[in-house]
Amino acid sequence: MNKQLMILASALVLVTGCEQAQKAQESYSTISQLSKAGENIEETMDKAKTQRTEREQRGDTLSLPYKELQQYLPTTVSGYTAGELSGQSQKMSGISFSMADREYTAGESTVKVSLVDYNGADEMYQGMAAMYSLGLEQENDEKILGPTTLKMDGVNGMETFYKKDGRAEMSLAINGRFLLNLTADKQKDMSLLKSIAEDMDLEKLSKM
Repeated sequence: MNKQLMILASALVLVTGCEQAQKAQESYSTISQLSKAGENIEETMDKAKTQRTEREQRGDTLSLPYKELQQYLPTTVSGYTAGELSGQSQKMSGISFSMADREYTAGESTVKVSLVDYNGADEMYQGMAAMYSLGLEQENDEKILGPTTLKMDGVNGMETFYKKDGRAEMSLAINGRFLLNLTADKQKDMSLLKSIAEDMDLEKLSKM
């Protein structure tokens, strides 16, 4: 139980920041709710470890080269002009990961898509994936935050819409390995980011 509470508290800070984390913790005020959230986090982390073990048994222990990762980014976004691809592969102290990014513009509006492969940095991934297992929901005058409504096997995450300036953010954890971040400004809702994610070949990533 103590382990679950420690994991939960850490994840809340990462998701909401210090001040909002306090409010979020207040919403999980009962022991039963804390216990359930802790169980969800532990289940998510255990699943990620199992997926990691299966990849190790296949000899798949390295992140994809960033050039290969770029191939999974959208080539087009409806109504937007695609910018140049960027990315990098990085290794340090026994940890390795790769990332690929692309921006899309339409007038003053910008969409950003970033895909990270944490296959060589399992512990980094587990901490972030744990956040998405909380099922945290929050709404106030500033924003609406909650679990993603995308229905894809091996994919879960969170989405946030900022009411006042129309910013939309979506983060998706994929198969214990990949993290997909999508952001857009000047939006009315989450529909654009959802359509982008649905058009990407996430099913292939979820099977790696």
